[in-house]
Amino acid sequence: MKRLLLIGLTVLLHSGASQGRQVLLVGQDGQISWEGDVEAGTAVQTIEPEYRSTLDPNITEIGVAPVNLVDFASADFPSSILPRRVQEGQNLAAEIAERGGSIRAPTVFDLAEAQLQNILVQIVSPDPTGGAFERKGRDVLGTLLVLDLGARFGVNQIRFFPRNTVFPSPSTPFQEDFLKNFELQVNDGQVLTEAGNPIWESFAVRTNSTDPIATIEIDPPRFLRFIRLRATSSIPFEVEKFQVFGEGFFPTVQYISPLIDMGTPANWGRLRWLEETVGQASAVQMNIRTRSGSDTSPFAYTRKRVGRQDAEEIAFSVDNPDQPLLRDEYLDLPAKGGPADVWERGPVRDDLANWSPWTSPYDPVAGTSSEGALVLSPGPRRYFQFRVDFQSDDLESAKILRQFSFDFTTPPLADVLVGEIFPREVPAAADISFVYAVRAEMESGDLQGFDGFELVTGSRIDRIERIELIDAQGEFFLEHDFAVQDAVVDEGDVAITAISERSFAVRFPRVAAHNTVLKIHFVSRILSYSTAFEGRGLLLEEDAFQSVQAGDATALDEGDISFKSDTTVLSPAVNSGSLVGSFDLTALVITPNGDGINDVLDMECEVLAVDGGQIAVNIYDLRGRRVRRLFNIEGQSGVYSSENLPQLRWDGTDDQGENVAPGLYLIQLNIEGDARASASTRTVGVAY
Repeated sequence: MKRLLLIGLTVLLHSGASQGRQVLLVGQDGQISWEGDVEAGTAVQTIEPEYRSTLDPNITEIGVAPVNLVDFASADFPSSILPRRVQEGQNLAAEIAERGGSIRAPTVFDLAEAQLQNILVQIVSPDPTGGAFERKGRDVLGTLLVLDLGARFGVNQIRFFPRNTVFPSPSTPFQEDFLKNFELQVNDGQVLTEAGNPIWESFAVRTNSTDPIATIEIDPPRFLRFIRLRATSSIPFEVEKFQVFGEGFFPTVQYISPLIDMGTPANWGRLRWLEETVGQASAVQMNIRTRSGSDTSPFAYTRKRVGRQDAEEIAFSVDNPDQPLLRDEYLDLPAKGGPADVWERGPVRDDLANWSPWTSPYDPVAGTSSEGALVLSPGPRRYFQFRVDFQSDDLESAKILRQFSFDFTTPPLADVLVGEIFPREVPAAADISFVYAVRAEMESGDLQGFDGFELVTGSRIDRIERIELIDAQGEFFLEHDFAVQDAVVDEGDVAITAISERSFAVRFPRVAAHNTVLKIHFVSRILSYSTAFEGRGLLLEEDAFQSVQAGDATALDEGDISFKSDTTVLSPAVNSGSLVGSFDLTALVITPNGDGINDVLDMECEVLAVDGGQIAVNIYDLRGRRVRRLFNIEGQSGVYSSENLPQLRWDGTDDQGENVAPGLYLIQLNIEGDARASASTRTVGVAY
């Protein structure tokens, strides 16, 4: 076991008794604080997180706020986290080292590299050292000082000066050796060459300056990352300090949660968060990611034999070779071994054997809804961690995270639920018969089994035809064809418990034996190039759940090649042709006279290969004049129906709410995707 760095510790998590759905909250009203303190009586513990240093990827640091840019104690937003603000008088240049920034003098060749670097570090340090960056001999013209702040910041002033000016120093009376002719260039860190180098913008030029303290005001303040100072004459000069001041919120901030130790492997359900915005909502973004693991560090530390070319990387302890190499022991090894050393540090790798990678960012609409977003990190796992990345393009705008929470259940329903779907490559917008298979690996003790299953399908399915349960010997012990296949129905031991626009759920006799296989036969249509069918086993009475891991569940067809088993279905045809799968109206003529008969027009459309595109339905008369904007949203692939979206129902009125004149009208569906657009038009008559 890797050594624990405990922040909060309470009683052992679970005793093995069956547990239903539970919720763990971090932050406001939560059992865990943002910094990892655990409320008394809460059955979890937290471990200080490790993260890679910005200076060296083979050095890890400990803490929840890399570079200390997170505000944990805002008076305006108590128990919340948000980006810190640049304090008045805070010198951003003094903190470049801890942010991974740098200062260089690329045109200076008369000093040894170590000597030059020592001088440069001193000119951005906050306090006087008695030294300065001096160019008082030859090769003064064209001297460059290049500052990388390590990230973008809101900058409002840049200042530099010689000794015995801002900091009195009578023993070094060089106040007249200031830079009299210079050009100051800037870059925001985003306008770069293909090689990633700054494209410089000339911001200020001074000629024959008489002020020893060069102060360049930036009004209004600007986001900057790179600053370059160029001497434009041969007059000798020195720089004791180079200072950069700013204001506003730090624009790029990261929070890394403590590792949350559940005590035993747990399954993850849905996550949710509470957020607020200060300033312009369009200027800020907050991305939340998660990962899960089976030990106490997401990193694998390695050691190598000193002096051996292509030495093997060993991830085990020197003193205890059957145990992992831990961070403290790794740091005790020399970075580069000498003649007396046997071992030296190897690379620090991501421990992908025991930890999942960070997920892609969660959808903020789902994450801030009451239902929440399904946790994408695998379970059952014992350890859980989340990460928050704050970004802003406006100095006075920021996101605030008040609370983060997630559902979990323990003990697991099975050791692993292995799932796959077939077929895995199909035509677009066509009814396809699918089979989804789940094999339960259940060899450990204290497993609960499952009696329900939920499948996320991407769009509304057409019907659920059949459920089968097969034992480890390949014998069927349940074969059930649904009498009602397109609605919620209870048919004794088997039921369709839910059908929604993007998922369905079924019930069946409890599965509790190793290598039992569940098969669900259903018909659906694929509307995207890639559709992930994410499944969860359910224990209905306990309100417990467990996610499926894609793999080889069983042989489903002669074309089901085991090493290609997966839960994702591809439809390459979606990437060509129309974005409109279908567009149907319920009537050719409507009579909106208030008698309750044929008063409204319902419609349904299938949208293909769209992720965040514009979907609009407008109504025009035969002269091409728009009479009604019926529907206009940013949406994605799926089925849009007036049954679930009342906006898609037309009652025969125009945009002003007046009844339109009798006659023929054009109903036009427009879809704008990332790379192409499509439209489809239908005709309807209006009569009174």
